[in-house]
Amino acid sequence: MALSGGTFKNLAEVIKLTYPTLIPGAVFEGMKRGNPADLINFAQANHSGEKIKWLRQAASEEGDVANIGRGGQTVLTESLEYAEQEVTLKTCYDYKKLDKFNPAVHQTVNNYETIMLKSMIRGITMKLGDKIIYDHTAYDGTGLQMKGLHAWAADSVGEAWDIDENGALAMIHLRELADELKYDFNFWLMPFCIARRIDAFYQEGGTASLASATAGPLGLISYGPGDKATRTTFVCEKPIFRTDYLVAEQDDTGLGSNARAKWTSGTKTYSILAVKLGQASLAEEDPGVKVAFGKTEADGKIFDLEYFEKLEDYIAKALRLSANTEMIVGSKWGIGRILDITDAAVTSV
Repeated sequence: MALSGGTFKNLAEVIKLTYPTLIPGAVFEGMKRGNPADLINFAQANHSGEKIKWLRQAASEEGDVANIGRGGQTVLTESLEYAEQEVTLKTCYDYKKLDKFNPAVHQTVNNYETIMLKSMIRGITMKLGDKIIYDHTAYDGTGLQMKGLHAWAADSVGEAWDIDENGALAMIHLRELADELKYDFNFWLMPFCIARRIDAFYQEGGTASLASATAGPLGLISYGPGDKATRTTFVCEKPIFRTDYLVAEQDDTGLGSNARAKWTSGTKTYSILAVKLGQASLAEEDPGVKVAFGKTEADGKIFDLEYFEKLEDYIAKALRLSANTEMIVGSKWGIGRILDITDAAVTSV
């Protein structure tokens, strides 16, 4: 055959001796945006599995201050009380065999092990994002979960900074929550669908009361040609962080008698969290939110990595990656929330 140069019988025989080009690695399709593990500070504990304790002062010192006249006798006051808080670091891990080396994909064994380790780090980091929000050690049945943000917020059920919306989001509740968090806070954590409702409220949707002209306009907001359908980035002067980690939730859960549950049936509801950032240290009192992690081989590193040259049951090597972590919310005002929000048009009040 002329086109084969006389070496091959035909084109089909040429194709048998060729291989497709395979690009090394894999494009990750399980991406989640707005991981709270990327937003909240991590603080290293002194040991890998010890309890961490701190005190919340139950009353103000001003109650011990008394008036006295000239020459009067002072009286000792010892009325301060403290509520002790305690958490225990919890361990999560990923453990994988190194038995799927493919030269076409990984090129070298070192590349293969690096790719596997990066994948494990990504997996634990993503899992921590979920655990930071939804873990609830009191109701998981094993005691192996952390105490996540919903669990900490549930300690304040009935307080003005823990709002059960039971319907469409009312903007007044964002204002109330912002005012009630007495240590202030740093950002809103919102699911995309609820943040979109706020976007529409300030742009094309407006407020329902405007339709009947029973209320004034939405302030004097000016938009340029490129501002149509843009995102609202701040509410109550605090940035909105949109996240895939706040998912559809089961209505009327997480109110102090059970864990906040992810949606399984019935009405889908959502939550907004207001977070006060804690310091990246356990050295002093701190009202904010942080993740404590256990001491590892390298100071400042959250992960413990173990490399196994030989496995007992497999002809393979292995990597095991673990993290010892727990949520700390210093003050009851360190976390606020609005829950049971439906995906519906936002109202004013």
